[in-house]
Amino acid sequence: MENKNENLEIIWAEYNRRSSDEGSGKQIISIERQQEELELRFPRSIYKRTYHLWESRSAFVENNRPKFSQLVQLIREGKVTGIICWHPDRLSRNPLEAAIIVDLIIKGLLKEIRFGSYTFDNSPEGIMLLQFALSQSQYFSAKLSRDVKSGNKSHLQRGQWITVAKPGYLNKENPITKEKYIDKDPERFELIKNAFGLLFGGERPMSVLRKLNDEWGYRTRKTKNLGDRRLSKASFYRIISDPFYYGDMVRKEGIFPGNHPAMITQEQFEKLQVMLGRKGRSRYCKTEFAYKEILTCGECGGAVTCEEKWQIICPSCKTKFHKGKDTDACPNCHQKLEDMGNAKLLHYIFYHCTKRVHKNCTQGGISLANLEKRIDTELQKFEIDKNFRDWAIDHLNELNSREEQQQDSIKEKLDKQLSDCDWSIRNLIKIRIRKENVETYEDVETQKYYSEEEHRLLEEKKDLKKQIDLLDKRQEDWMQLTKETFDFAFYARQNFATGDVATKTQILSRLGQNLTIKDRELRIDGQNAFFLIEKGKNEIREIVNSLEPNKIPISSKEMLCLDSVCQTVRRGRDLNPRVLFRRTLSKRVE
Repeated sequence: MENKNENLEIIWAEYNRRSSDEGSGKQIISIERQQEELELRFPRSIYKRTYHLWESRSAFVENNRPKFSQLVQLIREGKVTGIICWHPDRLSRNPLEAAIIVDLIIKGLLKEIRFGSYTFDNSPEGIMLLQFALSQSQYFSAKLSRDVKSGNKSHLQRGQWITVAKPGYLNKENPITKEKYIDKDPERFELIKNAFGLLFGGERPMSVLRKLNDEWGYRTRKTKNLGDRRLSKASFYRIISDPFYYGDMVRKEGIFPGNHPAMITQEQFEKLQVMLGRKGRSRYCKTEFAYKEILTCGECGGAVTCEEKWQIICPSCKTKFHKGKDTDACPNCHQKLEDMGNAKLLHYIFYHCTKRVHKNCTQGGISLANLEKRIDTELQKFEIDKNFRDWAIDHLNELNSREEQQQDSIKEKLDKQLSDCDWSIRNLIKIRIRKENVETYEDVETQKYYSEEEHRLLEEKKDLKKQIDLLDKRQEDWMQLTKETFDFAFYARQNFATGDVATKTQILSRLGQNLTIKDRELRIDGQNAFFLIEKGKNEIREIVNSLEPNKIPISSKEMLCLDSVCQTVRRGRDLNPRVLFRRTLSKRVE
C-alpha cells in the first residue's frame, strides 16, 4: 500500500494523448476513456493534479507536441515532479523525447511516473525497463510506418488512389472483390470538366470560378461535419494545378499513373500552367525524349540533349516573350499571365549539344519539327508501295531457290571433306596404336609428328563444321533480313507518323549508324540496303519518264514490268543475281 504522505510531496500532472493520424473509432483508448481509467486507479483525492494536459498529436516525430513540450518545461522549472499517464507509448514514440524523459528521471527532476497499464519503479532496474518500454513503442511506430508506406506504394504502383478522392471524383469499392477505386462523381465531374474547357478557351480563372458557383450551382461534397459549400478560390486553383486530373498521381512516394478516368489531357494541362504563369512539370521526362540517345553532335562528338521552351504573345501589346521560371507577367505592359484572356502560346522543343566534351562547341540547336521533317524526307526517298514490296520479295525468293541449288552443291562438297577428315583422324589413331608401332612410343620425333597431324586434322574438322553451320544460317538470315528491309521501307513512314517515342527512335536508328546534328541540320550516313531501294526507284522512274508521255499515268504494277531494264535490282544476273544485294544486306547481319 502506498504512503499518502509521499504522494503529497509530489506535484502531479496528468498527460493524455491520442494520435491525430488515427480515427476516433480506431484509438487504443480515447482521451476521455484514459481520464476515466486513470481516475479510478489514481483518484484525485490522493493524487492531486496541479496540471492536466491533453492533445491529439502524433508522437512518432519529435517536437510535434506543444503540450508535451510544455510538460517538459514545467518539470525543468520544478513546477511538476510527477506524471500520471496511461502508458509509456502515450508519452513518447521517438528516441529523442524518450531520452528527455529518462534524463529528467536520472537528474531527479522527475521523481515519479504512474501508469494506468504499466508499473514503473524509480530505480536503476525500473529506469532500464522504462527505456525498454519506450524503445518498444518507438520500434512499433517505426515498423507500422514502414508497413503503411510499403502498402501505400504498392497501391499507387497499381494505379489506386489511397486517400480521399479529389473534387469531381468519388471513392468506391467493388462489391465482389472489395477492391477500392476512384470513379467519376456524377454531380461534379462534368462541371469541373466544363470549367477546364472555359479556361482552355481563354476565359480568366476567377470568371470561370464565378460561373461554376453562381450559374452552374457547384457545391462541395457533403460530409459529416463539412461540405455543401461554394468552391473557394484556393481550392479551384489547386484543382487546375493538379496533375491528378490528367491521370498522374503525385505523392511524396513519387509520381504514378492512375487508373481513374482522366478529365483533360497532359498537353492541355501543361498549356494551362503556362497560361496561369506557373512553371508546371515538363511533359517530357528523361526517358521520354525521342532520338536523344542515338544523336550526337557533329562538331565535338558529344551527347545531344533536349530542351522545352514556351513563348507567349501578349494579347494587349503583342509583345512576344519567353516563359521562364519566374515569368508571371508581360515584360512590356506588365499584364499578369493569369489575366491574359486569349494569349497565344508557342511551344518549341530543341535538340542541341550538351557541350560537356567541348565547352566552346559552336553548334546550335534544331527544333523537333525540323528534325522530324528531315526524318520524314529521308523515309520518303525509299518508300515503296505494297505491289513493289510483294514483287521484290517474290523475285528474291525465286532467285533464292536457284541459288539454293548452288548452295546444296557447296554443302555436299563440305560434307564430303568433313567425312574424309573423320576417316583420316580414325586411321591416324589406328596406325598410332598398332602393336608393331609400340617401339615408336619412345621416339620423340615420331610422337611429335603424330600429335601435330592429329591437331591439324581436328582443326580442319572444326573449321569444316563451322563453314557448314554458317552456310545454313547465312541463307536463312539473309532472306529474313531482306523481307524485314522491304517491310521497313513499306511501313516506316506510316509508323513514324503515328508511332510513340520508342517507335520513332527505333525508326531513326535504322536509317544509319552515324546520326549527327551539325549546322542546325540532321545528318545521316545511309544504309546501303535502303540506298539500293532508293536508286532502284529512281532508275525505274527515269525509264518510265523516257518511255511514257507525262500525261499518261503509270501504275506500280506496270512499273514492275520494267524490272528487266532496271540495272540496280537485276545487276550482275549473268554471274550471280544477288551478289551486290547480298553483300550490302549481309553487313547488317554482321
